[in-house]
Amino acid sequence: MRSFLLILIAIIVNFTHSYAQKDPELKNALAKMTAASTSYNAQAIVNLMSPRLIRPMGGRENALKLIKNSLAKIKKQNITVDSVINYTDRDIAKVKNIEYCFFPQLIVLGIPDSTKKMIRYATLMAIKEPRVKGWTFIDYTDLNDEKIKILLPELVGKLDFPRAEIKPLVIPNEEVNSSIDFSMKVIDESMKMIKSGAAK
Repeated sequence: MRSFLLILIAIIVNFTHSYAQKDPELKNALAKMTAASTSYNAQAIVNLMSPRLIRPMGGRENALKLIKNSLAKIKKQNITVDSVINYTDRDIAKVKNIEYCFFPQLIVLGIPDSTKKMIRYATLMAIKEPRVKGWTFIDYTDLNDEKIKILLPELVGKLDFPRAEIKPLVIPNEEVNSSIDFSMKVIDESMKMIKSGAAK
């Protein structure tokens, strides 16, 4: 638990304050994506995925097939997505005609050992751009520099949101709520520090 939180803190304190007002349309899209993830709704996930991800996957039909196969493998391992907790007090940044926003997430997974849960840290990137209807999403967690150059060439050198691997935390069921509460407080307090510093 301590190492999980230390790495989480190290990442969060490097967040930079972005600008622009929050968007109700983004809030709604995020809620839909969260619901799609927890219900293993492959079609809904693909509908909310950025075309930037869908194109390299071979188009929508092939993307749907790949997502379905991936979800089937997870189910076969007796892993369930019990809940996704998004840190939503984030502002929207804009570069040229592309709007984007990052959401730190805590994902609670059910595992074969029913006495325990796994908590995974992730980052979801929302993106809105011309010729694409509404907000769509990219899993930012595992993007390396090369993938960013391919998927987001316009934003190379402009994305200051940190990327780092945090190993999942496996804890007894009775410790899940307190661990989530504490982790979200760490994120919130760190974000407030950044905003306070940016306002000076």
